[in-house]
Amino acid sequence: MEEFLKDKKILKRVNYWVTIGIVLIICIGIFTWWNNSKKKTPHHKLKPQPALIDNTSTRPASYPTKEFKNLLSQNYPDIYKNLNFKQKPTFYVIPGLIQSAAIKYTPPGQGQPGIAYDMDPQGLAIIDHKYLIISAYSKSKTFDSVLWVLDFKTGRFVKTIALNNIDHVGGITYDEDHKRLWVATINQEQRAQVQSVPLKEIEKYNFKKQKKPIKFEHGTNLSAPLRTSYMTYHKNKLYIGYFDKVQGGQLFAYKLNKKGLFKKDKMQDGLALPSENWSTYSQIQGISFDKNDILLSTSYGDLNSQLLIFKNKLNKPNYNLDLSEADKTIILPPYMEQIIGKDGEIYMLFESATALYRQNPNLLHMDRVIKLKVKFKGLENSKE
Repeated sequence: MEEFLKDKKILKRVNYWVTIGIVLIICIGIFTWWNNSKKKTPHHKLKPQPALIDNTSTRPASYPTKEFKNLLSQNYPDIYKNLNFKQKPTFYVIPGLIQSAAIKYTPPGQGQPGIAYDMDPQGLAIIDHKYLIISAYSKSKTFDSVLWVLDFKTGRFVKTIALNNIDHVGGITYDEDHKRLWVATINQEQRAQVQSVPLKEIEKYNFKKQKKPIKFEHGTNLSAPLRTSYMTYHKNKLYIGYFDKVQGGQLFAYKLNKKGLFKKDKMQDGLALPSENWSTYSQIQGISFDKNDILLSTSYGDLNSQLLIFKNKLNKPNYNLDLSEADKTIILPPYMEQIIGKDGEIYMLFESATALYRQNPNLLHMDRVIKLKVKFKGLENSKE
């Protein structure tokens, strides 16, 4: 009996240690699996893209990331402090500044695909948190204008879209209600017009295979302004503006119909008539609406740019977007173009990293779209 009890105790001990061993093996296995799966999570950096994709450059034209950050923090420390480093990507590299696929300009519109080395970025649009679009034109007018498509969530270059004109394309905007991208162009009479292309056509387009420009779906000639410097869509209206040194700036609103197109009863002699207009500060390059604010970007020459923030009082009689009416003014690097206020951030495009401006050693060449937090601290002159 004693031997039996002794053997039973030994068996219990063996079972105990076997159980401990099994638990340890399971724990080690779980830890190993967790550690390996962690390494495979998408939080790690994506592999760099090729320097060229379908003849369009994807790398920064001026600086590696570390140098860009250092220069921005040294020259504009308050701007740098208010960048959103938590939400990636912090920057969007502007593609095509070194070279871009494009169609060579010929008056009949029969140009062949080629490579442009002088593209100048002008317009900015965000499509459904899916794409970020940058418009650009050839400084020498040798090539037709283009749209560069980037992945909004990663910042990676997707493709180049060729347009069928050499226009400045200084204003582009996305109508999220009707899934339509509007592009500011010039008609044959050298008047301002806007043309649109649906999102589904943007996604289907393949320049490498098609070797021809994308087709616009709708186009409308405008009675005012004579030229277009900037444009945005907001609550079923297109806001279109222009400035010159002599007459200052003007902003016009065009109310669209339920289909998101220009109203036929608001036409005269084939030209769309605006429903509202305001005078603005001169040198405006971009406009955007963000909640209850209006954002305007101003830039001219190699002086510092400004971001002007106004409370939206466009419904107020005799209200104008003059510099004196701005609630906040933020100083930014030179050559700022279009801006977008979205989800508590302000996206900003600059043209200072083009081939022409890269020759100026005194400029900070902004070869990336940057985004500032709307609730910035320590960098604004404010009336509040």
